[in-house]
Amino acid sequence: MCARLINDSKFNNLIATDTEITFQKVLLKKCHDVFYSNYQEELNKLKDTMKNDNMVPKKCLSGVLNNFLFDFQKRSICNCRFIGVLFKNGAFPEKYILKCIGDLGKEKNDNNYELQMHCLCIILQSVGLILSKTSYDLNKKINKLVSSMENHGMSSTLKCLIKKLKIMNSKGWMDEGNCF
Repeated sequence: MCARLINDSKFNNLIATDTEITFQKVLLKKCHDVFYSNYQEELNKLKDTMKNDNMVPKKCLSGVLNNFLFDFQKRSICNCRFIGVLFKNGAFPEKYILKCIGDLGKEKNDNNYELQMHCLCIILQSVGLILSKTSYDLNKKINKLVSSMENHGMSSTLKCLIKKLKIMNSKGWMDEGNCF
């Protein structure tokens, strides 16, 4: 639906009059905020609420935090799938998806590194076929992901996803259903 709205000239004329704000920019900003800004704000609110609530047993605190983290990871991964589908439907120019890939591919030493790699894999899985037909070299990203598998703390889910990407890349980015 968003891709159709973005490509609808009547809709774009309504939102792009006398301003540089476009639907694409608003949508990308929201997607960015979910991953980078909202997480810390929501986590701080949750911690404050839990500190102020003396009725919550200590054992429940870790469960609440684990549920929060799981929901955040699920939202982030769905967000990346959404971005990939929008790009495939022509909603974003190539430079925006390359910026997302570049941002997610930067090494960081914080707790979200594995989630960033997972999101990068999801986006590459979705847009790899299209980007492989451009001048962008996906092999560098894939090789970097494969070399990161040496990290012994990496989850088996992420390792399998990276292996799947490697196979998809080697087979010309066939869709994942035809890959195995």
